[in-house]
Amino acid sequence: MISEDLLKQCHLEFEEFFQSLITDSPENKRKFEEIRAHSLRVVSNSLLLAKFVLPAEEDKRIAEITALFHDIGRVSMMAKNAEVSVIQRDHAIVSGEIIRKMDFFQAITSDLQLVVIKSIIYHSKPKLSKLDNEQQSLFARLLRDADKLDIFDSSYRFFKEKSGIQPALTIDLLNNSEVSDKIIKSIIACKIAAIEDMKSINDYKLMLISMAFDLNFKYTFRIMSEKQYIQKIYETLPKRDQIIDAYRGIKLFVENKFVS
Repeated sequence: MISEDLLKQCHLEFEEFFQSLITDSPENKRKFEEIRAHSLRVVSNSLLLAKFVLPAEEDKRIAEITALFHDIGRVSMMAKNAEVSVIQRDHAIVSGEIIRKMDFFQAITSDLQLVVIKSIIYHSKPKLSKLDNEQQSLFARLLRDADKLDIFDSSYRFFKEKSGIQPALTIDLLNNSEVSDKIIKSIIACKIAAIEDMKSINDYKLMLISMAFDLNFKYTFRIMSEKQYIQKIYETLPKRDQIIDAYRGIKLFVENKFVS
């Protein structure tokens, strides 16, 4: 049973975790605060989606908990100056290791512990593997959608308005007009573009909008359509035939999912 008091305890432990990250670097402090803010926005997205896909009030609280803690491993690894590629690969596992030691985690049933842990561990995987049961799969899919919605929004705001922090995956990418053929081919095949195929920031933007192929719920597509995330990110790209074709394919895919 996830009570209101237990949910309050989760938020308290979340805030205490961030307060424990002492750093003399103003840049790191800014990055930590952005990840904290991202986590809270993913909570909001999760609760928004939960209204349409989770019937029980307790289910909504579970979704809130998984969203709240999904990225704390990223902050922990950044505090230890881990490499960006290692953080991207391992942060979800580290998040799981951290929350296993938290007081709130000991207060929930073993079944719910697995739901929370597996949702978090699989939130950043390129594809969601088959989990032990439908409950685990449902919460994992909801977290993946909620996380992607904020990644779309925050990445667009950075590229368009230079607000927030630069997406970590773009730091070592070339800032030129090039686009990888592998990225384009993945999108034409209605697949998420692979991170390892990215060479330029344009590749990242295309990879970003290709994540639409991995969304799970009709209401997620509705939000995507209302917020015009695909169109907004596309507008920051050069207008070349292959990019235009890729955009049209993703746009049609999203529209079909929304109206179906």
